[in-house]
Amino acid sequence: MNPEYVVMIVNLVIWTGIFLYLWRTDKAVKKLKQEIEELHLTEKLD
Repeated sequence: MNPEYVVMIVNLVIWTGIFLYLWRTDKAVKKLKQEIEELHLTEKLD
């Protein structure tokens, strides 16, 4: 296999991993943000 292809495949795998990590982190942050907003709403009602 041509070494240039190996470099491109490794690069693609790394970028895919970074994308998936950021996507999961973004989902977790959105979930936490929603939970915080719900807590603030319930505190204001009490």
